[in-house]
Amino acid sequence: MKKIKMTAALLLSACFALGAAGCDRGNGNAASEDRQTWTVASPDGSIQTEVGIDGNGELYYTVEKDGLTVLDRSSLGFTIEEDDFNLFTVKSAKTSRVTGSYKNITGKHSEVAYDCNELALTLEAWDFYLDVYVRSYDDGYAFRYGIRAIDGGEGTVTVVSEDTEFAVPQGSSMWVQEYSSINPSKGEFFSYESNFTRRQSTNNAGVTVSMPVLYKLKGEEVYSLVTESDLIGSGFYGSYLKESDENSGTGIFQTVHSPAGVAYPDNVISYPFESPWRVGITGSLDTIAESELVEKVYDDAEYWKPDDYDSLSEEEKAIYNYDWVEPGVVAWNWLIYTNGHGDKKPQNDFNLQREYVDLAAEMGWEYTILDGGWNVDLKVDNFIDFVDYAHGKGVKVIVWCNALTDFGNGNANVLRTKLDMWKSYGVDGIKIDFFDGQNAINPTHQGEDIETIKWYETIYQETAKRQMVVNVHGSNKPTGERRIYPNVINREAIRGNENVSVGSTSTINSLFIRATVGPTDFTPVVTPLSTGITMGQQMALAVLFESGMPSMADYSNTYLNNPRTIDFYKAIPSARDETLYLDGELDGYYCAAVRAGDDWFVAGANSIVENMVTVDFSFLGEGTFEVELFNDDGNGSVTRRKFEVTADNSETVTMIANGGFAMRIQKKA
Repeated sequence: MKKIKMTAALLLSACFALGAAGCDRGNGNAASEDRQTWTVASPDGSIQTEVGIDGNGELYYTVEKDGLTVLDRSSLGFTIEEDDFNLFTVKSAKTSRVTGSYKNITGKHSEVAYDCNELALTLEAWDFYLDVYVRSYDDGYAFRYGIRAIDGGEGTVTVVSEDTEFAVPQGSSMWVQEYSSINPSKGEFFSYESNFTRRQSTNNAGVTVSMPVLYKLKGEEVYSLVTESDLIGSGFYGSYLKESDENSGTGIFQTVHSPAGVAYPDNVISYPFESPWRVGITGSLDTIAESELVEKVYDDAEYWKPDDYDSLSEEEKAIYNYDWVEPGVVAWNWLIYTNGHGDKKPQNDFNLQREYVDLAAEMGWEYTILDGGWNVDLKVDNFIDFVDYAHGKGVKVIVWCNALTDFGNGNANVLRTKLDMWKSYGVDGIKIDFFDGQNAINPTHQGEDIETIKWYETIYQETAKRQMVVNVHGSNKPTGERRIYPNVINREAIRGNENVSVGSTSTINSLFIRATVGPTDFTPVVTPLSTGITMGQQMALAVLFESGMPSMADYSNTYLNNPRTIDFYKAIPSARDETLYLDGELDGYYCAAVRAGDDWFVAGANSIVENMVTVDFSFLGEGTFEVELFNDDGNGSVTRRKFEVTADNSETVTMIANGGFAMRIQKKA
C-alpha cells in the first residue's frame, strides 16, 4: 500500500469532504456516527441496499429484504500497493435506472427483462479513482468495483486484497461447498464437484467456501445466494469466501483469491479495471430458482466480436450473430462403456460411435460426443468418413479435448492449429476438460488464476471464430459468460453421474444452488448407476438441470427398446422458454415446471425420505391438456399414466425415497 506524507492542504481537503472524525484514524478513536449514506432501493422497493462511510472513513454496505436484514454491516473496498483507498474524497455519487431486455439462445427463459436502480460512487484517492457500482433488483443485489487512473492513463496495479465482506446474520443456516483439493498429494485442484452441506453461519472457522453459497435467515423464509458474475474477460482471478482471522467463527466472510491454481503471485491487474460482479440473489426459494441475475447484470451486452470485425466481409460478420448456435440433446456413450460400466469399448471404436449417431438420429437429438481417447491411433480418413456419416443423418459431432495437455499447456497457437484441423474434419464443437490441471504435467496455469481465466476466454473466442460450440468440463462455476459467448452452451462444475455413487443427498441441493447460476451437465441416464437415485429421479433430472446440450448417457438400446419412455426422451428440451419453480425444500425435494414451445414438462426430485408434491396446473392457461406422468414403481422401473387436466386442476404425486417423477404435458387440439 502506497504511503505518502499528506500536505496540510490535502489533509484539510480530506477532512472537509469526509468530516472531522476522518482525521482520527491514526489514534484509534472510532467515530460514533456514519458520515454519509446512500440507499439503493429495488424498483418494487423490497430490496434496500445501503452504502455508507462510517466514522472511521471506511466504506460499508448492508442489505435488507422487506425490512429483514439479509447482510449485516459489511466492508467494501480494495487494498492496492500503489495507492491508499483508505483515504479518499467523495468525487461523485450518481443514481440511475438500468432497464431493458434481451433474448436467450439457451437459458431458463427465452426472453429476459432486467430492471434495477444503481448507485455509481466515485472515490478519489491520490493517483486513482475507486468506483463502486451498487445495484438493487427485485430479486437481489449486485455490486462491482472499478479502478482507474486520475490522469486517464493505463498500467497495472498490485492487489493486496479485495476487502469485500458478506456478513451473514447470526443464526442463519448455510449450504456450503467447501474447498478441498481433489488431489492434495499433487497440488491444489478443484472442479466444483463436491456436495453442498448444511451448517450454521458461525461454524465455518478456517473453511474456504466456494461460490455459489446459499443461506437462509433464521426463522424466516428469506434466502440469499451469493456468487460472482462477469469473471471471464475481467482480467481478475476467481474468488472464494473465507472468514478473516479476526472474524473467525462470526459468519463474516471476506472475498479471497481462489486457492486452486499454480500462478504465484497472481495479483497484478491491468487498469482501467472493472471487477467481476458480486451478486446476491435474494428472496423466497422460487425467487432463487427462477432468477437469472447472474446473467442480467450484463445488461444489453453484445455478443463477442473480434477486434477486426469492421474489416470482415458480410459473410464473416454473420458468424457473430451466432445464429449457428443450436441447442440440442446429445448421445454420449463414454459413461457406460469407459467409466467402469458394462463391456469396455474405447472411444476410437467407430462402430460404437456410429451406433450412437443412429441413436441420436432416431431420437431426433442434435449431437453426439466422442470423448477421451477418440483420436488415439486416429486414421484421419476413417474419422472424416464417420463425421460425414453423422452429418448425413443430421447429427453434429463434438470431440473431447484436454484444456491444457492438448494445447501445449495453454498455448494459443497450438489451440488455433488444433481447432483448424478438427474443423477441417467437420467437427462441430468441443467438450473441453481438466481446466483444474490435475492431469497436466507442469502446467503454466490451472484453476482460477488470472491466466487461466484468460485461457477460458481465448478458447471461447477461437471456437466462436470457427462456429464451434463448447461444453466445458473439469471447470469452474459458470459466471454468466454465455451472455457474451452464446456458443458456450454446457458446463460441468457439478457432482454428476460421472461420480457413479452420486445420490439424492447431492442432487437436491445442487438443483437449488448450482443450477441457479448457469447450464449444468449432469449427464442423466435411464437405468440408475447406483441405489442413490431411482429411475424416476434420473428422468426428472433430465428436465430439471437446464442445459443447452443435455447429455443422455445410457445404452442406446435402453432408449430405443423401452416403449414406455422413448417418446419422453425424444421430447427432452434443450432450449426452454419458461421456468417455474413449484415446490421444495433444501435437503428435501425440488419440483419445477419448464415450457419448451407449446409443451410443458413438470419434474420432481426427492431425497432420502418419502415426500408428496401437489402440482397446481394453473400455469397452463386455457384449454385441456394431456398429461403423461412417469413415477417410480418401487421395483427399479417407472409407471406411466395418462390423464387430462385443465388449469383448474391439481395432481398430488408421491415420491419414494431417492425417487422422482416427470410429466410431459401437451395441449389437446
